[in-house]
Amino acid sequence: MNERVKQIRTDSLVAEYIYSNKLRWIGLFSILINILTIIVPILFSAVLLLGKGSTYEDFLNTISIIISAVLLSLVILGLILRIEQKREAYIIGRRSNIYISNEALKLINENDSNLTWFYNYLVEMDSKDQENIGNVSERLRKKAYRYSLKKLFPGRNDIVCPVCSASPFIYKKGACQVCGNTPKE
Repeated sequence: MNERVKQIRTDSLVAEYIYSNKLRWIGLFSILINILTIIVPILFSAVLLLGKGSTYEDFLNTISIIISAVLLSLVILGLILRIEQKREAYIIGRRSNIYISNEALKLINENDSNLTWFYNYLVEMDSKDQENIGNVSERLRKKAYRYSLKKLFPGRNDIVCPVCSASPFIYKKGACQVCGNTPKE
C-alpha cells in the first residue's frame, strides 16, 4: 500500500468535509438573502397599501424604511464578503477533492514512479484548498479527520486513528490532537 497516496486520500476527504460544512452555512445565508429580497417588498407593499389612510400609516412607513435598510445592509454585506463567489469556489473545491479521493483509492497500490501526473495535479489543488479553507477551527478539523477515517476504506470498520488508536466510529471527546477522540488504552 502506498502510504503517500493513503495520506492524500485522507487529506482530500478532510477537505471535502470542510467544504461541505462551509457550503451549508454560505448556502443558508445566500438563500435567506434571496428569499428576503423577494418577500419583504411584496409583503410590505401589501401592508402599506392596506394601511394607507389609517392611523397606522406613519408607523408602517417607518417599519418599511427600517426593514428596507436592514435588507439593503444584508445585501451589501453579502457583496462585501463575496458570498456567491465563495460559494462557487467551495462547490468547485469540494468536487475536486471528491475526484482526488476517488482517484487515490484507485491508485493506492501503485508505485510512486507511476503517479507523477497525480502529484502534479495535487500541487495546484492544495494551493486552492489553502486559499479557500486554510483557516478552520481545530474542532472542525478534528471532526473532518474523523469523517475521513470513516470513509478512508469503504466497507471497513477496523480503521483507527494512527495517533491514538481510537475508532472514529465510537467517538468520546478526548485529548487526541489529531481526531479529538479518547485514546484507546
